[in-house]
Amino acid sequence: MKRERQFEVMRTVAMFFIVVYHCLTHGVGSDVFSTHSPVSMTNILFSDFLLVFSSISVNLYVMVSGYFLADLEFKLSRVVRTWVQACFYSCVITILMMSLGLAPFSIVSLGKSFFPLSTDAYWFVTQFIGLMILSPFLALLVRQLSYKQFVWLLIGGAFICLAIIPDFPLGKRYHVAHGNSVWSFAYLFMIAGFIRHHLQKISKAKLLTAIVLVTILTMACEFYFGYHHEFVTLYWFNYNGLPFILSVLVFVLVRQIRVPELGFWNVLVKLAPYSFGVYLIHDQLMVREWLWSNIPLTSFCDQLVYPLVVLGLCVLIFISCAFVDAFKKILFAWLGIDKLILKVDRLSFTHEC
Repeated sequence: MKRERQFEVMRTVAMFFIVVYHCLTHGVGSDVFSTHSPVSMTNILFSDFLLVFSSISVNLYVMVSGYFLADLEFKLSRVVRTWVQACFYSCVITILMMSLGLAPFSIVSLGKSFFPLSTDAYWFVTQFIGLMILSPFLALLVRQLSYKQFVWLLIGGAFICLAIIPDFPLGKRYHVAHGNSVWSFAYLFMIAGFIRHHLQKISKAKLLTAIVLVTILTMACEFYFGYHHEFVTLYWFNYNGLPFILSVLVFVLVRQIRVPELGFWNVLVKLAPYSFGVYLIHDQLMVREWLWSNIPLTSFCDQLVYPLVVLGLCVLIFISCAFVDAFKKILFAWLGIDKLILKVDRLSFTHEC
């Protein structure tokens, strides 16, 4: 199935905002936004705005996958390829970091690097592979449920997966309150499938109005619920609650947009295949610790250049990681790893599904 350009652009932009999210949460942190700190309200609002849109990026990335997997034939190679990429970067980066003296040598850490999914070193990959394993059965539901059945399924799923405020309705009780579990991903998959098969076009003006209103409400709630002991915790919602609603609105809007075949947009489309590699590289545990401990972001928080520093740094990280992943793809092709991975499809149960 041919990828649609607007979704390729969204994959690239979503991964960029995931880098921004990590920059603000791991690099800056919320402790600097104290009521007694010299940080200007402009920089606090800028950070909060970025975090609101960064927090929907994981949902968007999952929904893009669900949107297409719902109508695609299941292939075991997709699962294996994701696992191989995660293991490759986990092992190679660990060995390099230790060899260069950027991380202390540890036989335990080296051993764990060969099992990144079992150790949850990449929490997203662990949950995403779970989703891909479930995907052929979820796809069956998407294709077979009637409109009415689908609506009731999504309503029931909302009570299980969503947590609009802490402990309500039931998200925390099912351990999906933060929106980063395989069950949350499965719910996003079903929403994407519903949008693909049943949702009619909605006025772009109405969608934009709803996006603006939910964004403002989310930022206000972040301040209200995140204000504790004279500090503003700017990432209280994680990926659930209002950001969940916002991600669905943005997804529906992007679905109706047609991306022009022009220079900048073409670049974003071409970067999409490397976006997953960007995550695997910059958020590898040793890279994360080294990267954010060696960049003095907090020293810029009270300065006018703070927005430029954050965005500029994230662009640099994204482009650097994309370049490395492009080299990895060439290496895999040269070694014949991709062809080898495709052979596992003989073991799949495609025809039964």
